Amino acid sequence: MAAYSLSDGGLKRREEQRAVASRLRLGLSRWSRAALLGMILAMPYAAHVTAADAYPDRPVRVIVPYPAGGAADVVARITAEYLTEELGKQVFIDNRGGAGGTIGTGIAAEAPADGYSLVMHTISSAVLNKFLYKNIDMDVGNRFAPISQIGTATQLLVVNSNVPAKNLQEFVALLKSNPRKYRYGSSGLGAIMHLGGELFGFMSQTEAVHIAYKGEAQAMKDTLSGQTHFMIGSAPALLPHIRSGKLRALSVNADHRLALLPDVPTSSEAGLPGYITFNWYAMFAPLGTPEPIVKRLNEAVKKAMARPDAQKRFADVGIEPVTSDPAALTAELKQQDAFWGPLIERTGVKLD
Repeated sequence: MAAYSLSDGGLKRREEQRAVASRLRLGLSRWSRAALLGMILAMPYAAHVTAADAYPDRPVRVIVPYPAGGAADVVARITAEYLTEELGKQVFIDNRGGAGGTIGTGIAAEAPADGYSLVMHTISSAVLNKFLYKNIDMDVGNRFAPISQIGTATQLLVVNSNVPAKNLQEFVALLKSNPRKYRYGSSGLGAIMHLGGELFGFMSQTEAVHIAYKGEAQAMKDTLSGQTHFMIGSAPALLPHIRSGKLRALSVNADHRLALLPDVPTSSEAGLPGYITFNWYAMFAPLGTPEPIVKRLNEAVKKAMARPDAQKRFADVGIEPVTSDPAALTAELKQQDAFWGPLIERTGVKLD
């Protein structure tokens, strides 16, 4: 390093050096502030892009707010199998049933919003509960980020094979001549199975006793044993028992017959026009999940449901695959709100 004396030339060169150093420090300071600001502004975007690019790097949990064995569980397990292939990481099911889906819904809403905890909602947990519970927040639209619908399941009205009614008109006549003698089970008070029964009673002008269980599988068990006499349930859970002869299907609650049950008439054909009930299944993530991850999941669901083998698997259990984008799923929630809200108000059912 050159040594400078205190001569006039040395002082001059030293002052020049200080000036250059000052300009360098000022420039560095300005550059640092600008660079730092840029990095700060880019951090959320970079984090999301990185998270989406790397997502998923570990197994993904799908919470089903119902016990194992019901239609929601069947749909979720088939979906998880194909999503595992699309995402390249294991997608597994975590059944958290009870209280009409509110327990699992609460667990899912409180899970980290990172894409590794999802939830499979039905109409019951996604729509009905917001009208049934006033003291706790069950508004799925305010607590979850919509991903996509998965499919729809037409409901059927079935009776235990020992019930002396061979068709819907005979069953309605039986109920009218024996008010409140016959019982029907559901997956819980205020569930779609319960409200489907309430709608049936209202439209057929009959009275039956409702028995609420802690899940569709338990309601099914008592209908099969004859403890309850009929139920309104989804095709995936009912089909095996209809095929075995333990349950008799009286109507398909839709405007078209099911290919898997071509001999079962629609409710209109059976004498109760306008009686249409169905369930659907849709996937959500906790609110705040990064948009790129929601997009990644939406794309994965659509690819999975578009596979011919997946469509056949769903068709075999009575599910029609239906996918959507988040905006369309939000619109569907509002449409179902408009239908079921007034019915729940009319029945006066409240769960808190």
